[in-house]
Amino acid sequence: MAVTRCSVIAFVGGAPSLAGLSPTASGSFVCRARSSARMTATVSRPFKMVVEPVVPTVAPLLELAANPAWLVKVGDAIGTLPFPPAVVKYGHPALMGFMILGMGTPGAVIGWLGRINENKKEGVKQKQLHENIMLAFWLLAFAGASGGILSTVMQGKDILQSPHALSAGVVLGLLTANATVAYSGFTIGGGSTPAGRQQGRTLHAYLGAGTMVALLVHGVLGVANFGG
Repeated sequence: MAVTRCSVIAFVGGAPSLAGLSPTASGSFVCRARSSARMTATVSRPFKMVVEPVVPTVAPLLELAANPAWLVKVGDAIGTLPFPPAVVKYGHPALMGFMILGMGTPGAVIGWLGRINENKKEGVKQKQLHENIMLAFWLLAFAGASGGILSTVMQGKDILQSPHALSAGVVLGLLTANATVAYSGFTIGGGSTPAGRQQGRTLHAYLGAGTMVALLVHGVLGVANFGG
């Protein structure tokens, strides 16, 4: 049998395949040639890992946004009371419109007037009036939010499927944070020293201004949501 040197060594899976090869004294390999058979080399396809992209789905978010069963039951129970449909639909926006225009905006303006008033005696009175108005506004804001939730449920809508509902949480959080600054004696943000309390008052003033902007955005989103 004739011996022919191989010029190609086949690799399978990264390792040399010695099938049909014979070692020689010099350390090389020779292939056994057959007169009636053609020599073939099979090279395996390289390993290829395919990573499928993860496509986010909104299904879990929609499940979270759905109204809880207990809230639906409360809405159904209140729905049995003789409330006119107009009250259910228009009551919440009417109340919140009055609060924003008749309480929140004047209360914020009075607070800033008391802050910049050079007459200290009049400034103190304005600050006290600001405190009384905004305390009532803060409490009524939570009542208004509860009414808005019930109104939404009674109309068969999900409470968390609109930016208006999410912005309500932001507004309530800002109101609570600013009330906390005020009722800490303005020590949050600067400390209990006179200079520190002044920094706390500054924090309270600008946080209140930001809250009013958020409240305005909340109202615009409410009008858009109401129209839809």
